Amino acid sequence: MKYAVTLLFLSLVTWSTAQSLQLAQNYMDQGEYSKAASIYEKLVNDKKNRNYNTVFSLIDAYHQLEEYGKVDSLIDKKVSTSFAYKQTLLIEKGYNQVLQGNDSIASSYYQQAIDLVKEKPELTYSIASRFEKRTELDEAVQVYEIGTQLRPQANYSFQLARLYGELGDMEKMFEENIKLIEKNVAYRARAQALFSQYITDDALSETNTILRKVLLKRLRSNPDVLYNQLLSWLFVQQKDFKNAFIQEKAIYNRDKESMDNLQDLAEVAVEENDIPAAFDILDFMIENAQSPFTRYNAQVLKLKLRSNGASVDEYSQIKQEYEQLLEFYGRDQRSFRLQLDYARFLAFKNDNAPLAIDLLADLNKANFSQFDKARVKMLLADVLVLQEQFNRALILYSQIQNDLPNDLLAQESQYRVARTSFYKGDFPWALTQLKVLRSASSKLIANDAMQLSLTISDHSGQDTTYVALSAFAKAELKQYQNKRKQAIEAYNNVLQNHAGDDIEDEALLRQAKLYQVEGDTQNAIQNYTRIIKNHGDGILSDDALYELGKLYEEVLDDPAKAQEYFEQIIFSHADSIYFTDARRRYRRLRGDTNEKAF
Repeated sequence: MKYAVTLLFLSLVTWSTAQSLQLAQNYMDQGEYSKAASIYEKLVNDKKNRNYNTVFSLIDAYHQLEEYGKVDSLIDKKVSTSFAYKQTLLIEKGYNQVLQGNDSIASSYYQQAIDLVKEKPELTYSIASRFEKRTELDEAVQVYEIGTQLRPQANYSFQLARLYGELGDMEKMFEENIKLIEKNVAYRARAQALFSQYITDDALSETNTILRKVLLKRLRSNPDVLYNQLLSWLFVQQKDFKNAFIQEKAIYNRDKESMDNLQDLAEVAVEENDIPAAFDILDFMIENAQSPFTRYNAQVLKLKLRSNGASVDEYSQIKQEYEQLLEFYGRDQRSFRLQLDYARFLAFKNDNAPLAIDLLADLNKANFSQFDKARVKMLLADVLVLQEQFNRALILYSQIQNDLPNDLLAQESQYRVARTSFYKGDFPWALTQLKVLRSASSKLIANDAMQLSLTISDHSGQDTTYVALSAFAKAELKQYQNKRKQAIEAYNNVLQNHAGDDIEDEALLRQAKLYQVEGDTQNAIQNYTRIIKNHGDGILSDDALYELGKLYEEVLDDPAKAQEYFEQIIFSHADSIYFTDARRRYRRLRGDTNEKAF
């Protein structure tokens, strides 16, 4: 019974203390520091209260009231009664002097706390964390560094890495995080997430350069695969797939087990349109793959990339290579992706839509999964649009939405319904479909939907008969059909008959890109220049500047002229999606590239 009464009493005391602390904190939050201090004083003087943090709360209240003398008295009293308080209250005494502008006196107290760590390194964490609490980060780092030296078995790398980052010491921040990865490789993903806060896609930035040097230094002294992996990650962030491939190749040559990372790298290079790097990676995979499936995937992707960029003269050779691969791998479920790519090539490149339709019809009859059948229907509908059989195509697109509701393929098919309706000239229905897709889960689909929606809505407000928009849609259809010369003429029709309309800059941009594909550089330059001159305040002016910069850099070999256009993006279009790449190209043309960085 006595024990129960005692337990009840202690519980009531604990509950009362908690209530008082909550009330005091509420007063602090409301800025009523005198009331908060009064409560904290009672708790600090209560012998039954053993809450160590109450002292620090009272110090905070005194600081808000600028009662610095009371802080000193409180600290002196607590230090005299218990050594446990001394280690951190020294820091509080120093901080109290900082608030009064007495930095030299504060340094003396701080040094006493630091010296305590030298005597008792087990106090490292408590003292360093108190320095952090008072935002004295240099002292906190010093304490952790001493603790690391005196207690090698203790691990303060995480705390040091974070503090170095906050202090802007990037080299030490990277070093400490790499130490953590070395001790536990599972930490790598977390470290890379942290690095990504400082790393940009600009290889010449200071932080990128520092990390690259840190990793290369470690790799040279210890050829551990970990450093290759981190370098590969860094190069991917910089979109430098050539050097990322060098690292991944070194990793693969260590054990020759899996090419998954190489395949992922090839696919990312394709997404970023670095086709030469993708070809190098795929060639290596084809030549060195241990797995037939890996070799197959590399061969299929390489042939698809070749067909995408092929000229008419190369079509017969590519068609032959597709046939050879199909003969080798067979025409069954295992070669589904290859057969789909071949059908796309036949329809959109080789001008053989009937053969493509026959191939797709056979695939549609095969015993494939529902998702594979949906992909076949999608491509078949695309080919029907190519042949301007819009209604049949719309039926197939709608079937996909019914077969796979809420799937990404259903969203993609809905976008293609809108695009097909646009080609047909049914702009209100296209706009209705596109409004739904603006919140699509796929960012790519949502962006495509937004772009087409803006094209329709921006150019149909004042033209309720859709005359200019209809002419533009016909030109877009010719481009979709890969009839480039006819598309150029169709855009000419828009530019001649609807000069000055809002749609003029879009027609100029689309036509300019077709001129580039056709090798007509001068006409492309004229179009881009017209956009800048006549639509300089429009949303496509940065597109024109960027394309002109690339033309003068890559085709006309005029770096000075290219610099002018990239410079205009940097200084006049800071919010452009081309800003980062324009800056990178500008720096390289100016001669900032460090060729010895790798």
